[in-house]
Amino acid sequence: MLWGGRFSDEPDKLLLEFMSSENLAYDARLIPYDLMGNKAHSTMLCEQGILKPAEAAEILKALAKLEEEFKKGKLQLKLENEDVHLNIESLATKLTEHAKKMHTARSRNDQVAVDTRMYLRDATLASISAILSLAKTFQKISQSNLGTIMPAYTHTRVAQPITVAFYFDAQTKQLLRTVQRLEQAFSRLNQNPLGSCAGTGTSWDISRTRTAELLGFEGVQENALDAVSSRGELEAELTFALSQLMVQLSRISEDFIFYSEKGFVSLSDKYTTGSSIMPQKKNPDALEIIRSRAARVQSSLFLILTAIKNTPTGHNADSQETKFAAMNAFDTAIPSAKILEAVLSTAKFDEKKMIHELDAKFANATDLADLLVQEGTPFREAHAKVGELVKECEIANCTLSSLKGKSVHQVVDIKESVEIKKNGANQSNVSRLLKQNDSLIFKHSEFVKEKQAKLEAAEKLLETAVKKITKA
Repeated sequence: MLWGGRFSDEPDKLLLEFMSSENLAYDARLIPYDLMGNKAHSTMLCEQGILKPAEAAEILKALAKLEEEFKKGKLQLKLENEDVHLNIESLATKLTEHAKKMHTARSRNDQVAVDTRMYLRDATLASISAILSLAKTFQKISQSNLGTIMPAYTHTRVAQPITVAFYFDAQTKQLLRTVQRLEQAFSRLNQNPLGSCAGTGTSWDISRTRTAELLGFEGVQENALDAVSSRGELEAELTFALSQLMVQLSRISEDFIFYSEKGFVSLSDKYTTGSSIMPQKKNPDALEIIRSRAARVQSSLFLILTAIKNTPTGHNADSQETKFAAMNAFDTAIPSAKILEAVLSTAKFDEKKMIHELDAKFANATDLADLLVQEGTPFREAHAKVGELVKECEIANCTLSSLKGKSVHQVVDIKESVEIKKNGANQSNVSRLLKQNDSLIFKHSEFVKEKQAKLEAAEKLLETAVKKITKA
């Protein structure tokens, strides 16, 4: 045990299993980030004259060997070493005694913070990419269905006619707001906590800006106490954005479960399942699972908030739970976006059935009332008259579309009803809205490319600095 100097007894296995067995499974994901953080920290210690070049070279060579072991799938974390940090240090020490100096001017408190931020940084960019891919698919569906009529609903009852394009434009705009939230969080996430040590700073003459540069961070968390105390804050912020995303995906899933049962849309055989007893069934299992998994991400957010709410300022082991929850949230949200994209990109709409539903449910009644208002009838009187007319049509088993007259036909015809709404599902208006989406999708895609390019540049800078020390 690397910290065992003041202890007379070894930690009981029961304690290690309770503290670390689950943690190690999640920490395995942090191995590449921990190795990267160790390389950057050791490089900086050497450049600052805290490590001798020969010592740093041996440490960096040991880390390179461990990196190769990891890539081959041979690097295993052991329970007795508690976490990824002590496991890597223990393995490096077996390769060179100089690795015992690697932890100078550092604590596991800032080490786990930097590892987690690097992991979340990549996960955030991956989630933005998945959401943008879904948004692009929604754009394609919209472009292919500019004039495809469908019902809009209020209170789960047919309201008025819109188009498939208008529906998906609304969904795209909500997706892009989630992307915006994640991008804003990214700037707060991409700050370097390394060098904060236990939360009080260090007397060593380190360069936190240098480790920030080598690890691709945009800045430094200036207050050491803030750096180690703020675990859970960004995890909650990111998980909130993912919760918002999953709420939207759940609602879309509910829509298409309903639409497919009504016969408005046909879901592909590739993304539906059958019944073990009923031969005719075609079940929307993927959509149902998305709907339920939204609860999983919301639970992750609640876990993070409740895990840290009563913790005192400073580092506490409670924050371990925030790491699990945030990782689980990303694990759920990204695949959910991908499967929804697959389901909807292969769905087929039946416009005839949707128009029939709109006609049968008097979805053009409001337009008829508006026509009466245009001809001088107060709206409340027009509303009452059309309501009475709807009642008579129900008794006579006919629809408003059967009414005669040129001006009347323009508003009671379902397709015409859509086109006369210049700020609604009118095709020219929706085309304008889709162009706005295209511009935003391009802008957000460039954000991802820019951030990924900067991270890749930082990796190259780190490798160059390492080679300078190891003379490799």
